[in-house]
Amino acid sequence: MDEQDSISPSYEKIIMARQPIFDADVNVVAYELLFRDCTDNKIDILDGDSATSELLVNLYTHFDADEIVGDKKAFINFTRKLIEEPPPFDKKGFVIEVLEDIVIDDALVKHLTRLSEENYTIALDDFVNNELSHLILPLVDIVKIDVLLLNDHELEEHVQLLRKYDLTLLAEKVETHEMYQRCCQLGFELFQGYFLSRPQIISGKKIPASKLLVIELLGRLQNPETTNIELEALIGRDPVLSFQLLKLVNSVRYMLSHKIESLAAAITYLGLNQVRSLASLLTLSNLSDKPCALKDQSAIRAKMCELLGAKISKTEASSLFSVGLLSTLDAYFDQPLEKIIASMPLREDLVDALLNQTGFYGEVLRVVMCLEKAEIDKMNWSFLSDNNITPEDINEVYQESIIWCQAPSV
Repeated sequence: MDEQDSISPSYEKIIMARQPIFDADVNVVAYELLFRDCTDNKIDILDGDSATSELLVNLYTHFDADEIVGDKKAFINFTRKLIEEPPPFDKKGFVIEVLEDIVIDDALVKHLTRLSEENYTIALDDFVNNELSHLILPLVDIVKIDVLLLNDHELEEHVQLLRKYDLTLLAEKVETHEMYQRCCQLGFELFQGYFLSRPQIISGKKIPASKLLVIELLGRLQNPETTNIELEALIGRDPVLSFQLLKLVNSVRYMLSHKIESLAAAITYLGLNQVRSLASLLTLSNLSDKPCALKDQSAIRAKMCELLGAKISKTEASSLFSVGLLSTLDAYFDQPLEKIIASMPLREDLVDALLNQTGFYGEVLRVVMCLEKAEIDKMNWSFLSDNNITPEDINEVYQESIIWCQAPSV
């Protein structure tokens, strides 16, 4: 075994996650890719001396990263060694993210100057206002600022300071809509964080009547007492929903051998619970006041819950799709989740999963939500181990869910 083999990680123990980066209109324009060793979440695989160009290429290809990011750019953490020897990627497809713990010296300035001249896109992570940081500001295209580390006055000072440079400001760890709006006011152009999945709760604001009808429809779709005939009639009352459901069922997502022509045939072929889940997904997708990024996030979360659950118990898969989907209702309706689902006739175990993340459904939901945030250390590994779920299984489910969401409904 040579030296490189001895320091290379075992791919079976690595989990890849992506974090979306939004523009001011909340469109996804890029993803930050993170490679975590599930045995030690505190260390990114691309940290340290072992992070060579060869390792990055192997990680990128092993995890089919091109399918994960699609036509968006990939932000990738670069150590000093990677900056000195960048991988042979298409420079238009990724962003070099200079980690905050890299020592800034003449050698680093020289390497970044070369990369800048070769038209690489360079981002400076976790900007700190000091003399050394200013040495490389003329060489970078994007500066990331951790908004949780600064108060409002300090944040405004940083923005004023950086405006003299020709660069794009990225607000990192934007956790609330209020912070997102404040960063927009200050002139940030890119945003990273979990504000999109949180409700915009305004005291005294009521749910509009049109959305109350949607909640009522979701409740009837999710009612466990609904029969095949009742579900067909319920969906059939909405011509748009009926058309969209048949279009989705006949899409490349399901690879059917023959075309499904009616709602009754769809229910017979896919099953009551599967059609119930898909109709609920389409109902939420038709809400026009929410960004596409939220709808994609909901679909991926729901599909991940379904696929992960199917590896443990196939009979629970459809219910887990609903759990994943319903867990995002607060972001759609800008109300506490507890208040929304109180009006829906859900089974008690689903309610416990949604509100407390307890029970079998809750454990699966928690794993999926941890993966969304790349919080591998917060996953219940005992639960996963007891059910024979490996990191490879999680990567498979993650990638398959993203590909499923991206597939056209034709």
